[in-house]
Amino acid sequence: MLLPPPNTDGSAEKEFFRLSLLPDGTTKKVEFDEGKGPTAFVDVETTGLDPARHEIIEIGIVLVDGPSRTVLVEHHQRVRPQRIGRADPEALAINGYNEADWRTAVPLREAMGAIFPLLEGSILAGHHVSFDEGFLRAGFSRTGVPLPDIARHRLDTSSLAWPLLQSGAIKSVSLSDVCAHLGIARPHPHRALDDARAAKEVAFRLTDRLQLGGRIEALPNDERAITTTLLDRLGTGRKQYGEWNVHDGRDYEQEALEEVLDGLHYVAATLVKRRQDRAARRRRVYVCHPFASDPKANIERVRHISEALLAEGVLPIAAHLYLPQLIDEASERETALSLCIDLLITCDEVRVYGGRISEGMERELAEAARRGIPVYFAREVLA
Repeated sequence: MLLPPPNTDGSAEKEFFRLSLLPDGTTKKVEFDEGKGPTAFVDVETTGLDPARHEIIEIGIVLVDGPSRTVLVEHHQRVRPQRIGRADPEALAINGYNEADWRTAVPLREAMGAIFPLLEGSILAGHHVSFDEGFLRAGFSRTGVPLPDIARHRLDTSSLAWPLLQSGAIKSVSLSDVCAHLGIARPHPHRALDDARAAKEVAFRLTDRLQLGGRIEALPNDERAITTTLLDRLGTGRKQYGEWNVHDGRDYEQEALEEVLDGLHYVAATLVKRRQDRAARRRRVYVCHPFASDPKANIERVRHISEALLAEGVLPIAAHLYLPQLIDEASERETALSLCIDLLITCDEVRVYGGRISEGMERELAEAARRGIPVYFAREVLA
């Protein structure tokens, strides 16, 4: 139970301590730091699904130091059932119960007393851990062994696996499906200690994925796009050639040098092609001019500017001449500006006319600067 510490100065105190009732009936005062204790990955095998009717027959616990991921203790114990006649035959078939293997099983009270110090102060974790917790609470209640103080939070690895289900990577969040997807071996499925170990591995691997995803998500826009592109390329290569294996005997250093040379050839060929393409077409000039201040007059001015640009031998890209026929700039301003920028980024240069810079023009010029498109301020052509 949690009790607030003595507070003599009236200040708000955030620390707590526990009065823990031990199996021998004594109590001890334990400093309580919520969430800072070890993580106890637990699995129980039972004679059925109902804690009120069925019994624990096997307990597995892997106690782990969270920050370092060091395994502190592994605990395994078979428990002697008292009401085996009430057991669900399907449950016994799944967990492999038989009298021969359970010859050395201990009574439930002894088993609960043995796990009390392991769970005390821990964070309870497991795959569908609410099932295991329900049977553990029933076991403590039946035997009179005090319920250990555990952190309020639970770590359920089936919840961590939910994004895999949503993406279609797995068919269910069962421990079998999750482990198969993550490549986690389960030499003895539905044995308590093996499944507790498997839950631990699932937690570590999925939290690693979450951390990696968080690092990618925190990148600036372009860096995130580059990283995503590299990951997509890696995935495509894996489908074509199989997984990477740096110890497969290939001379990666030599191959890398050859790929660099090939890459330079590809880049050079691309640059030549772009130059040839540009030489075969007119130079595109984006006409950057005020609009909203006087739409009718500004459209007429842009028409004269465009005629002059055509006479110069370039292709004017003048949004003012046709976008107003498609959308209402006054009510759809952001859409109109977005379309203007889409046109701008296809151009070889931007020429600014009109004698003043409107807010929309400022945004167009900022985009041109971001993309390295040359900007020139030109004298307006009069009719």
